[in-house]
Amino acid sequence: MIAKISALLLVSFLLIFATQLTAQQTDHDLYAGLYQKGEFDKALIVLKRLSKQGSPDSDVWYYLGLTYLKVEKEKDAVKALEKAAALKRDDPAIRTSLAYAYLLRNDNKAWDEATAALKLDPNIAEAHYILGVSSLRSASYNVAYERAKKAIALNPKFTNAYLLKSQALISSFAQQSGTVIRPVSSRGEMLQEAAGDLEKYLSLGPKITNIEFYKDYFESIRFFAEFYNRPENQKPISFDPAPVDDPKVTPLKITAKPRANYTDGARANGISGIVRLLVGFSADGTIKHILILKSLDSGLDRNAVAAARQIRFEPKQIDGKPVSVVRVVEYSFTVY
Repeated sequence: MIAKISALLLVSFLLIFATQLTAQQTDHDLYAGLYQKGEFDKALIVLKRLSKQGSPDSDVWYYLGLTYLKVEKEKDAVKALEKAAALKRDDPAIRTSLAYAYLLRNDNKAWDEATAALKLDPNIAEAHYILGVSSLRSASYNVAYERAKKAIALNPKFTNAYLLKSQALISSFAQQSGTVIRPVSSRGEMLQEAAGDLEKYLSLGPKITNIEFYKDYFESIRFFAEFYNRPENQKPISFDPAPVDDPKVTPLKITAKPRANYTDGARANGISGIVRLLVGFSADGTIKHILILKSLDSGLDRNAVAAARQIRFEPKQIDGKPVSVVRVVEYSFTVY
């Protein structure tokens, strides 16, 4: 009799376990399928229900974090991905996604998580990219450049890696310190390489956000590449040009400099600092070309460029004739 009862209990347990397993598989198929189809709001409904039930399944928290990233809720994404990483510390995909969420939040822990992911799997292009962006932000442009190259070698269709490589070259071109080392005379070549990378970025991502901005930016890089290939423009960029003591020269005079707008995304992620631009002040009184020498992203770069295009100025003159010049312009962003 006891044996029969034990057998019945075992069968009941197996049925309950099988039912739970089937339910888990069904839930996984549901939220994973919704995520893959881009139905993120619907995926969130399922994932939030499972997370409120305290699911011990790392996949639930992983997909919850990924979905929050898709709907630009980086703070919530960090919490979900931290939970996923606590449940499964040896998963390089989870650690890489957490690193990316930290990166968006401007959190220095992005570097540690990306490094940890690469220890688990050294061939994760996204982790190399995250280390590259972190290096760009800390003005280690040579490291950013090499990490971008590594990411591209691992995944030649990794669009953002080309954008990172382009920006590392542009920042190096301007600063020539802690940078991609090139002779001053080859700065135009650096910009040509940067233009090629941006062109690749545009060709790989025809549906990228703000594509018109990057198309215009590509033309600006080409303009400055040609400008700095000329022998007369080989001097290093002056961030604070000295006063001109020449009666024949009337220096550039900026008469109005509109402020650049902050963005909700930057405010939510606590991003502040300086966007440094190289601006071409044309002899005809217009501004056509701008380079981003120091980036903050989160929409702040684009807003700085938009503000710079509205600058009003009196062109530099030599013997009474207006001439074109380039100058560095900065915009400061502070979280209030």
